Amino acid sequence: MKTAILIFLSLFSIPNLQAQEKQKDTLFFNYNYKYIRTHIEMPNEFYIKDGSSANFGTFFFKEVRVLNNLNVKKILCLKKYVRSSKYYDKNKETKLDYYKLAFFLNNYILFLKKKANQNIFKSLQLLASNKTLRNQ
Repeated sequence: MKTAILIFLSLFSIPNLQAQEKQKDTLFFNYNYKYIRTHIEMPNEFYIKDGSSANFGTFFFKEVRVLNNLNVKKILCLKKYVRSSKYYDKNKETKLDYYKLAFFLNNYILFLKKKANQNIFKSLQLLASNKTLRNQ
C-alpha cells in the first residue's frame, strides 16, 4: 500500500521536476554603421568588424523579427561591449576569441536598435560559420 501511495505521489510531482528552461537575459545594442556591417546579398545578416576573418571563420547575427515600442532601460554599444570583454585581447594577433564570445552571447536575447530617433528593434539570432566551430 505504501508503495502504491509513493508511486501515485511521484506521478504528480514529475511535471514539477522536469528541467526548467532558464529565462535568458536581454541585451540591447545600438547599430553602429562603422562597426556592424551587412552585405547587399544578405541584408538581414549583421557582421561585426572584429568578427570577420577569412582564416578563422566568424559569427554573425541574423534578424529574426522586428519589434516596436519596447521599454528599454539601457542600450549598449556593441563595439565597447565586445572589446571590453574577456574574449577580446588587443595584444594578440587574433584579437577576438570568436567561439567563446559566440557561446557567451548565445545565453542572451539580443536586440539591435538601428535608428536613434525611433523605438524599433531588430531581434537577432546568433549564428556561427562552420569554419569557426571547426577551429576550436
